[in-house]
Amino acid sequence: MIYNFRLKNSDLVEFNSEHCKIIISKNQGAPEELTLARAESRILELLLMEPGAICSREAILEFAWDDRVVSAGSLNQSIFMLRNVLGDGKDHEIVITVPRRGYRFNSDHMVDHSEAVEAPAEEPQQANTIAPATSPDSRQGIGTAVILGYLAATVFAVLSIWRLVAWYEPTRELHVAVIKQGELSISAVGKNEQEVNTFKTELSALNLPTENIKGQVFISRKGSRMNMSCIRTTGRTYNLEFQLQNEQLITMLKKCVGE
Repeated sequence: MIYNFRLKNSDLVEFNSEHCKIIISKNQGAPEELTLARAESRILELLLMEPGAICSREAILEFAWDDRVVSAGSLNQSIFMLRNVLGDGKDHEIVITVPRRGYRFNSDHMVDHSEAVEAPAEEPQQANTIAPATSPDSRQGIGTAVILGYLAATVFAVLSIWRLVAWYEPTRELHVAVIKQGELSISAVGKNEQEVNTFKTELSALNLPTENIKGQVFISRKGSRMNMSCIRTTGRTYNLEFQLQNEQLITMLKKCVGE
């Protein structure tokens, strides 16, 4: 099944639930393809089946993990990963948490399939209108129009082939390493295994105090910029973004989990 929706920056997303892949058509630059982990793909599929409707945590667990017994932490982690892929990790505008009930997909971001396919189809039409506008007395003008027409048709054909092949080529995925200290669980998130293991080693070396610090924490880093999302013992979520050199990690950690 193919679903189409827009991100907060208006980039168009095409989600293929069968192959667990999304293609993000950017306003500027080449399209970006991402492969979702199976759990994240199943969660997104369930939410998109009826945008705006609330899906309970129990229903999501059953649908995403096929009746396998998993902890609530697995769902929390998958929601976190999905939001990061969709650029929704800070304000949760696309995948919305409904306290004590579950999650829902913001229907305002949905796009009709007809709207999603109209944009690429316009390119060849524009190329075809170039020739009539050229003066019949100017052979050089006609030659230029023909060249532009062939060029536009070639670009469109290449893009079409790319979209077909893209579903089957492997792409990058987010990686996670978990650190458990007492009742505190920290998940280091990165784009590759080496990045995650390095981050995990740095976090483990901090000798974080475990007393009175409880909950689940997901941390990602881009340069010195840190993004921290926490699930407190009350079930509420909290998000922080800060410069590592400006704030002590332990201080921000305590603030995030609500100590």
